[in-house]
Amino acid sequence: MTRRLSAWLEGVYAGEFIEDERAGSITFLYDDNAPQTPISLSLPRDGAATRKAAGRFLGNLLPDRQAAREWMKSVTHAASTGTFDLLAAVGGDLAGGLVLPPGDETPEAAIGDLDPAEDDAIAFRIRTLHLDTDRWYDSAEPARFSLAGSQPKFALADIDGDWYWSNAAIPSTHIVKPAANVNVGAEEAEVAAIALAGLVGIAAPRASILTIAGEQAYIVERFDRVTGADSIARRVHVEDMAQALGKDTSEKYDVTARQVIELLAAHDADLRSGYDFVRQMAFNSAIGNADAHAKNYSVLLRPGSISLAPIYDSLPTRLWPSYDQTLAMRVSGADFSQEVSIDHWAKLARTSGLDQDRVVEEVRVIYQAVADRADTAWADLPDDQPARMRDLIREQTGKIAR
Repeated sequence: MTRRLSAWLEGVYAGEFIEDERAGSITFLYDDNAPQTPISLSLPRDGAATRKAAGRFLGNLLPDRQAAREWMKSVTHAASTGTFDLLAAVGGDLAGGLVLPPGDETPEAAIGDLDPAEDDAIAFRIRTLHLDTDRWYDSAEPARFSLAGSQPKFALADIDGDWYWSNAAIPSTHIVKPAANVNVGAEEAEVAAIALAGLVGIAAPRASILTIAGEQAYIVERFDRVTGADSIARRVHVEDMAQALGKDTSEKYDVTARQVIELLAAHDADLRSGYDFVRQMAFNSAIGNADAHAKNYSVLLRPGSISLAPIYDSLPTRLWPSYDQTLAMRVSGADFSQEVSIDHWAKLARTSGLDQDRVVEEVRVIYQAVADRADTAWADLPDDQPARMRDLIREQTGKIAR
């Protein structure tokens, strides 16, 4: 049996994903009039994709955890937790410029598609996810979205200062990410980290703490959305590095920095995106973020060009010793952020085709900027966390900062 999912990219029909259930394969076929922007760097317009690339690309649009997918299935009444079945049910609002509407529907905006998100309903979602990190969906709300990753989250659309549930016609503008109750201070720490990234010269979205009807959660503006007509956002295409490399979700910790840099270099002649990637890596190492894996770096796709997306999901995981502190993406063999030296960064430059002197200089600048703000950047964290962050920052930056 063959099944199909129509794909719309930034509002234009791009082609269809085709699942051959008997062969257990998924392919993507571009329409002759598809936009010049590819669906993915792993799905080039010339058809030279690897056999598993299309299925892996789609799988990376869904939550990582099987339990979250099971919950999504039960709430949406999808036929199974298979990629096609879930995306047929929830593919209205996805990462980047992609929409996968059911059947022959088109993602055209209409006023009748607006579904207000009331304060009590948003607070209920936050409260639920604080307690159960797999309940990303709520059967009581009409939202139709999918977000990737392992941390619980949901999407909202800001239209003229009011919140609405997102769908194919109404792109979300914000992502709400409640932290598990055991991770005290995680929401404040991520707000501080994203703000600090912007202060040290790294492109970063606006993030804050959403307080609503007695609940609070981390909220961040989407960088894959821009202002559109009639106050409704417009989608901009982006994909994470696992998708760009054609990797399965389960392989997000296996991707190396060299693989990412070489991929970026193949599509960016002046290597700017490669140096931007190193700067984001350096920032994550400097603040003690061990969980900066392939799905926590993304690339913006435009016709004939790419650029590195702003930093996101940056959290100083060393604040919580229960986290595995092994770097998700090692720096030339260094396993922990406090072990990384300037020699590790120089080696990364040499082995990945970047200019060693430039990498060393840019890394030193990032580390020094993080160190200079160690006394102020984390002031809003609870309890003893500001003092602990000062100590951790000094340990992580001391060998590299000027």
